[in-house]
Amino acid sequence: METVLVFQHVDTYASRLRLEGLNAFAKEAGWTIQTYDSTVTPEEFKGIMEFWSPLGVMLCPNDGASEFDASNCDPGNTVLLDCFAPNGLERFASVITDSYEVSELAARELLGAKCASYGFVPWPVTKTWSENRRQNFSRILSKRGLKVSEFKPSKEGLDISDFQRELMPWLKSLPKPCGILAANDRVGAGVINVCRLANFMVPFDCAVVGVDDYSEVCEGCNPALSSVALDFRRSGFRAGEMLDGLVRGRLDDRPLESIPPLGFVRRNSSRVFLRTDSHALRASEFIRAKALGPLHPHDVLALFPCSRRLAEIRFREATGRSIGDEIRAVRIAHAKKLLENPYQRLDAVAAECGYESDTTFRRVFKEETGCTLRDWQRHIRT
Repeated sequence: METVLVFQHVDTYASRLRLEGLNAFAKEAGWTIQTYDSTVTPEEFKGIMEFWSPLGVMLCPNDGASEFDASNCDPGNTVLLDCFAPNGLERFASVITDSYEVSELAARELLGAKCASYGFVPWPVTKTWSENRRQNFSRILSKRGLKVSEFKPSKEGLDISDFQRELMPWLKSLPKPCGILAANDRVGAGVINVCRLANFMVPFDCAVVGVDDYSEVCEGCNPALSSVALDFRRSGFRAGEMLDGLVRGRLDDRPLESIPPLGFVRRNSSRVFLRTDSHALRASEFIRAKALGPLHPHDVLALFPCSRRLAEIRFREATGRSIGDEIRAVRIAHAKKLLENPYQRLDAVAAECGYESDTTFRRVFKEETGCTLRDWQRHIRT
């Protein structure tokens, strides 16, 4: 079997999904994937190449920084994956995330909230992907005559406490309600935590959007963080296709391909409530946390300090949906998330989404989407 070497750290959400996508293509191509997730010196790299004599190399050089040095690689059999660096790397075939589309989806969501001001919070250390998102977000809003305020920490690499300590006065300075795009979900989670410390109600005083759709981070926020979902699996799969074309002589140039995001995942951090109601927000968060289990509407009604009838009215007036509809919406959204994985077993989706009956779930899913589970799973990958 032909061997492909992959140099990337695998301790992040994005890198794991990229590797899933690449592995999917490798199975089709009959490749063996050998991963190196620690820094290698030029001498070590040379020894690795001599030992394996690989068909090709996949490199994630982290903004062109020192972790993995592309200068040691042959453009004839190397593909760069999610690398935004200059310095001669244009000689290589590359697959990157479409930063403009990411910013466009985020801007569209925050514009819908009709905020009085808009801001961007970068990654604590300067990264090209973060700067690209800031520039595109500012460009998109400037076309509508709106200005984006950028949070600028006092120095590079602040620890989380100092970063958030400096973030608080900046957030307080923005006219409310404000709309914030965070560089990614981890930054967005920090913004929500600072808002809570500053006694700002999210999303009423401050709407927050992240990037990546890292579910464990997004759902761990209170309220849950809205995010632009990136198609990391597709990036990995497409990088495999590109490498195959490169080594088989089917690519005449060194293409740069941008992978568009999967879409926008709206959670409560940017949701437009029809009226400010902290109990309705709390109830909506409770549904997000419990909907994938045996949740019943009367469990949610108990959270309101009023009669069940009035609680149902307040929830509908604030959200535009009944409690039962809200539960169903969360379950269907989770089903769609599961179906992004091409290896997801269809007979297991119902139980993972809180449905006791597979038949009932499939009926509800088709009513909501117009598709069967299998058709949706095929559609999301095309």
